[in-house]
Amino acid sequence: MPQFDQFSFFNQVAFFLFFFFNFYFFISYYFLPIISTNIKFRKKYINSKINEKILLNLEIKNKQVSYTNLFKDFSTYYETTLNENIINYNTYKNEYLLKNSLINLFYVNKIKNLFNKKFILSKKYLYNI
Repeated sequence: MPQFDQFSFFNQVAFFLFFFFNFYFFISYYFLPIISTNIKFRKKYINSKINEKILLNLEIKNKQVSYTNLFKDFSTYYETTLNENIINYNTYKNEYLLKNSLINLFYVNKIKNLFNKKFILSKKYLYNI
């Protein structure tokens, strides 16, 4: 068999081991530290971004809670002031109606009497003509 030729077998094994160990040391001392620092940096970066995202989500939730509380406070204040204004308007309207109903009634009666008189006067004039 030509693979196990005594003259070339030792050379093939020696060169294979020489290139293999050179490649192994080159990879383990040059590329692996660069790759490992890159991986560590990426892990730290990803963790920092995840922490920032968590903090932003917490801040957003806090703002949402504060805005909802502010809106609830505003709506209750608005509702109470609106109810108070409605109550005040109703009481003022009732007082105004009570006050002015007598006056209106008096004026309505006067106006009716005046129209009746004018009508009667116009009747008289029409009959006379």
